[in-house]
Amino acid sequence: MQHRSSAMSGTGRWSQGGGFGGPDRVTRVSYHRKPGFLERAGNSVCGACFGFALLVAAFPILFWNEGRAVQTAQSLDEGLTQCLRLPYGNPPFESNNGRLVHMTGQLASKSPVVDPQFGISMHAARLERRVEMMQWVESQETREYEEHGETRRETTYSYHREWRSHLVASGSFEESLRHRNPSAMPYSSGTYESGALHVGDFSLSSNLLGKLSTETKLHPSSITGLKLSPGEKIWDTYVVRAQNPGNFEVGDVRIQWAYKGCSQPAGVHSALQCAPQQVSVIGKQSGSFVGPYQTEAGDVLELLYEGTHSAESIFEQEHSSNAALTWLLRFVGWLMMFIAFNLITSIITNLTSYIPFLGALINFGVFLLNLSLSISLSLFVIALGWLRYRPVLAFTLLAIGSLPYILAAAKSPSKGQEEED
Repeated sequence: MQHRSSAMSGTGRWSQGGGFGGPDRVTRVSYHRKPGFLERAGNSVCGACFGFALLVAAFPILFWNEGRAVQTAQSLDEGLTQCLRLPYGNPPFESNNGRLVHMTGQLASKSPVVDPQFGISMHAARLERRVEMMQWVESQETREYEEHGETRRETTYSYHREWRSHLVASGSFEESLRHRNPSAMPYSSGTYESGALHVGDFSLSSNLLGKLSTETKLHPSSITGLKLSPGEKIWDTYVVRAQNPGNFEVGDVRIQWAYKGCSQPAGVHSALQCAPQQVSVIGKQSGSFVGPYQTEAGDVLELLYEGTHSAESIFEQEHSSNAALTWLLRFVGWLMMFIAFNLITSIITNLTSYIPFLGALINFGVFLLNLSLSISLSLFVIALGWLRYRPVLAFTLLAIGSLPYILAAAKSPSKGQEEED
């Protein structure tokens, strides 16, 4: 596509904003010749090729998803029937080795997690240090207008100061001279995990501990023995390195800590006190260790929920999660097919867009055709995935997916009728 002027030759308009929320802006203007017939046809061919690839990729996603959903549901049903409920405080009996067990209790750890750089120590499953720096961030917005047979493109670059956990390369900014970021951070973010956590006499696998989700922020003023360097101070829930906290400038740094799974043992005192986390666990008992359980249906069961939950409640929630994931992947597969058909038929919509009224009518008809094809084909693939597990449901879906074509065939005149006419 040719340009009457380059993207950088347009007029720049600045809007100054010196505050934390006030952005700087510059606008560049360029003019572009509208694509001709051959260019649009070429773009449509490229889009159609990508559409075919997208259509092929949607098939295994939809087919695999149905098998995955059934296997997970069967694994959960198997787990519920095999699960042994252990009372809290129950010792690891050897007779239960290899069994799927359920237990509820408080997390406990023998040794704390430590952030040595700042002298923070506490009993928890995970301690995370988050370091952020105030930096310039560029965003852009493009608008196009029809002007004298050409396309006028206005690109506005906006600059804001934001907290970012990674370095933002300002050298690639449109206006890099006025917006320079530091090239390094004084500290890095980090995660510190406990070596081993227990519920009663049972130690838990690292996969189970990774399922802890509730996060609690630490207030620096509550940390005994916090190590601060010169120029650092406590501000709100952060340790900051700034000349004027509350009116931060580019290059200022803030640090915050958060933890998951408090595991303060009874009778143990540390610099940071917290209430032990109550958890409910389902997994395979191997001596005093609880880890992954392989079901005959195919899935591995290794579940941890925060709070007190019965085995029945946990499996019910897992069934709900499985159903939600199944419908999400079905939607993704259908959407891939719908986009694929739109790309494949884009050559038709591009060619007919030159016709003022008829073009819009044809495009709407193509849209309905793509919608019908994507829905029908998605149902076909889903039905094929169910043939092995529920044949009746599979054939029902096949019938529904074939309905548009059956109706179309019924409405079209037969060859014999055309000859009689």
